[in-house]
Amino acid sequence: MQPPASITPSTSLGHVAYLAAHDIVIHEENMPQPIPVLRNAPFPPPLVRVLCEQGFTTASPVQAATWPIATMGRDVLAIAKTGSGKTLGFLLPVLSRCYTEKRNGRHTSSSAGACAPLALIMAPTRELALQIHSQAEKFGQCLQVRSVALYGGAPKKKQIKKLQRGADVIVGTPGRIKDILSMDRSPVINVNTMCMLVLDEADRMLDMGFERDIRNIAWLAFQDRTKQTFFYSATWPLAVQDVAAALLCNPVKITVGKGGNRLTASTSVEQRVHVVAASQRMPKFMELMQPFKRNQPQFQQRVLVFANMKVTVRRLAKWCNANGLVCEIMSGERSQAQRVATIKRFREGTVYIVIATDVASRGLDIKGIQHVINYELPRDNFMDYVHRIGRTGRAGATGVADSLFTEGDRVNSTSLIKLMKDAKQVIPAALAKYAPTRKTFDSSSEEEEEE
Repeated sequence: MQPPASITPSTSLGHVAYLAAHDIVIHEENMPQPIPVLRNAPFPPPLVRVLCEQGFTTASPVQAATWPIATMGRDVLAIAKTGSGKTLGFLLPVLSRCYTEKRNGRHTSSSAGACAPLALIMAPTRELALQIHSQAEKFGQCLQVRSVALYGGAPKKKQIKKLQRGADVIVGTPGRIKDILSMDRSPVINVNTMCMLVLDEADRMLDMGFERDIRNIAWLAFQDRTKQTFFYSATWPLAVQDVAAALLCNPVKITVGKGGNRLTASTSVEQRVHVVAASQRMPKFMELMQPFKRNQPQFQQRVLVFANMKVTVRRLAKWCNANGLVCEIMSGERSQAQRVATIKRFREGTVYIVIATDVASRGLDIKGIQHVINYELPRDNFMDYVHRIGRTGRAGATGVADSLFTEGDRVNSTSLIKLMKDAKQVIPAALAKYAPTRKTFDSSSEEEEEE
């Protein structure tokens, strides 16, 4: 792809100031300047019009920095914190190229009874895949670019029928994508047209054990053909670097945020940690939930509550529902249909409180979540703390995260304090006393989230 005429490299003071102000590092010289103003986005006019109708005038830093590079046709390696707008960072360039390929007559969405897509987008969870698919439908409609979602927990036959009707973009989880790509007897995807690969939350997919599937899918879909790859991750550990090296070709690396190669919390989220005795955890939770009751000042605010175990989620939901706080739950024991329905009601505002395990800590992108409460802090996988609180304070908004800290959380106290300091948060004295001898944060200790 050739870059649009409006995209030119720049070393202007304005360009440098924008990069510095937003902690953006583009690890290659002579790259095009960021495009923060949405009306100047390097996409087809119909897409720019829809983008500008969303109520925003400026792009997020990761979008502004990656869009002009992606539309040049370069591979993009983006390291940015959760809640930074990464979905549209890769999705709009993908939709734009699909539109161009179709308009130039180099592609048709179906061929000889099989779907002939241009792009393959992989995400770690069904919820995230469905949200990306929703955005692809929303923004792709004006370009007549079609998307199909493939994920486990739903009938495969229905997804295959949708593929057979044609699609330009496939969005899905590694397991289901691999299943369908491996159908030798009656293939429903013609991979010969694929020219774009996206990995969203690549670090999480590796944590969940999908590395072999990812590599197999990349081979099944592209083999040795040239492709454009978009690789997005919140962290940059060695395992992620190895997979990136295998899949990317001469990528432009872009990091956004002071965290660089480590996970950082958003400064738009106010973190409030309450140090309590274990026996006072439930009473403190009840106190924190009072403002969200009917006739209270924060009634109808969206609240997302996290606990570590399904049994705890059920217990908290039972208490809430018995005390005038209507809520629903999300955990691995809920069916896919139930989880999708809960997300829909939460997004529409017919349900204001959701209590969840870490199944909802990543990829749940719902506008207007004002409050996150950690009834329990993550233990074995402390990085999930950042992903939990990242469900609020998104897309330029601010949010609040209340966390209950007990003596059993002291093993992660230094990690928590460092994350709070990096995000310019106030450290309560009761928490600070745990700091001196605790182990530092190590992202390599992550374990698979509960499913």
